[in-house]
Amino acid sequence: MDKKPLYFLTFKILGCVGVVALICGIILAVSGFGDFESNNFMIGTFVAVGGMALTMFGMLIGFAPEMAKASAKTLKYIQEENKEDLTAIANNNAEIMRDAISTTASAIADGVKKTMFCKHCGAKIDADSKFCSSCGKEQ
Repeated sequence: MDKKPLYFLTFKILGCVGVVALICGIILAVSGFGDFESNNFMIGTFVAVGGMALTMFGMLIGFAPEMAKASAKTLKYIQEENKEDLTAIANNNAEIMRDAISTTASAIADGVKKTMFCKHCGAKIDADSKFCSSCGKEQ
């Protein structure tokens, strides 16, 4: 059993207190709605808004471990359901990267070899070649 810190329980309790305050505030505001000489409407509205804020804040923090666990389970489910698609995407990315690495390595090797082009046929030849490997003419 994993033990959660006590403050998560504290925030859950604060969230419940917020729900009670929200309900009481709404009841107070509704009861004082028609009677503008009493402050019930304003006090009820203030209590309801405070209760709503306390509820949201308390519940959000109080249930954070449960929400994180549910998020992880959801992500795992999505991955399992889409395993074939994710594998295909990974394979495509690997193929694209393999081609990019090959092209980059070739470009680096070409730069090191100092290639040039035959003045007769335009074929790619090494800079130190006296004859073209394609047409055979002297450079």
